[in-house]
Amino acid sequence: MKVLKFGGSSVADADRIRKVGAIVRRAWSDGPVVVVVSALAGVTDELVGLADLATAAADTGDRVRRLEERHRRTLDELAPEDRGARDILDRTFAELARLVTGVAYIGDCPPAVRDRILATGERLSAPLVAACLRASGVAAEAVDGTEVIRTDSAFGGAAVDLEATREHAAPRLGAPDPHRVPVVTGFIGADPRGATTTLGRGGSDLSATVLGAALDAEAVEIWTDVNGIFTAPPRVVAGARPQPRVSYDEAAELARFGAAVLFTHTVAPVRERGIPVLVRNTFDPEGPATLVDAGPEVPRGARSLASVERAAAFTVRPAEPGGQAAPGVAAVAPRCLVACLAAASGAWTVVTAEADAAAVAAELEASGLVVERLGEASVVAVVGSSLLHQPWVAGRALEALGRRDLPLRAVVSPSEHSVCLVVDRADHARALAILHEALMLAHLAGRAADAARRDAALKGEGHAEPPHPGRRDRRHRDGRSAARPPAA
Repeated sequence: MKVLKFGGSSVADADRIRKVGAIVRRAWSDGPVVVVVSALAGVTDELVGLADLATAAADTGDRVRRLEERHRRTLDELAPEDRGARDILDRTFAELARLVTGVAYIGDCPPAVRDRILATGERLSAPLVAACLRASGVAAEAVDGTEVIRTDSAFGGAAVDLEATREHAAPRLGAPDPHRVPVVTGFIGADPRGATTTLGRGGSDLSATVLGAALDAEAVEIWTDVNGIFTAPPRVVAGARPQPRVSYDEAAELARFGAAVLFTHTVAPVRERGIPVLVRNTFDPEGPATLVDAGPEVPRGARSLASVERAAAFTVRPAEPGGQAAPGVAAVAPRCLVACLAAASGAWTVVTAEADAAAVAAELEASGLVVERLGEASVVAVVGSSLLHQPWVAGRALEALGRRDLPLRAVVSPSEHSVCLVVDRADHARALAILHEALMLAHLAGRAADAARRDAALKGEGHAEPPHPGRRDRRHRDGRSAARPPAA
């Protein structure tokens, strides 16, 4: 069995849902599949705004009507005669209207109610995808995530109970019926009392990996709008290219430092059970993809760059001479991207995402610490394997930035899988481009793709990534072997 997850961009409209249907049919022809879907592109944001408007007792009628028209129009394009899907849409919109009216009446949106409102998006998309599959001859059924995923009661970001999920998911989704395709709402679970919960940022991906682990799937496929995990953010670095394979550790570290393809907590459920994850492009299903697994064959060294462009940097020090800042910094560490100590002064440099900056600064000040904001910053992370055992990686990175006169705010290695460089926000794109070239990341990814293509040819397997026409010549001045440090 495979679990296939499709994000919001993949199910944005009827044409894209048909592409999803074609991908599912191909996978289904090879064996049982479970499909997990996000809300249609932009719908969750619409629902957030709807909940906020209702809380303020503002008119929500137009927004609800637009949502309803969009989904009903999509169903009409996909399967106008599908009564089952139409009934689900009717019930879901009726519940949404009741929830919004109740919120407006009391002027408050409790977390449990907010989760029920936000869950509407997936509850509308799953029946559309199921209807598309049925229209093409595949027996498909929309399944609400509350039936199969169990969580705690932390509304807005619930933690999954994997064992309880296994007890519910196996009989509901794992029954030996190869002719039926369950289409599960991502992002949604239920607490022990049966109340609807949402799983927070990246919740649909987490739904897929949790169900993959609960069902002992052979693989989880994350279908999105890019060709896998790139050597650098492709919207910033023109020469970035997909990695054919990364390890679980590398994927988690990339997610931690801003790579949006996967989220940090997504990898954990499948990692524990050794289930591979394949990141693929819905709009280029035969194109390059990235395999995420234990990675025994993944080479040591730098592999990819990730970045958080909008970050905030602070200097944190004790209010009194001889005081200690470490306990206060430790308390906010889970929300920090980087925290490093300047031993001589006893001051810390703390870097957070811009969205967390105000809350982190307030908490540090409440601990009796002096907090000084250093201005707008970005974090660029060099991610790979065994980086602490290959100090030339950091050396080459610093040398390249130094030659271009690009100043640094801080340098820290949070783990053996990353080296983080804090730069001025204005230097964000330039730092990525310099490091991507100096560490030869596109060249290394190309070499790995060549090896994967040769292995596939020897095994007689199908599609392999085509050669990259822009690959760097080895005689380029920065084309030194990645296996050796740069010359002194």
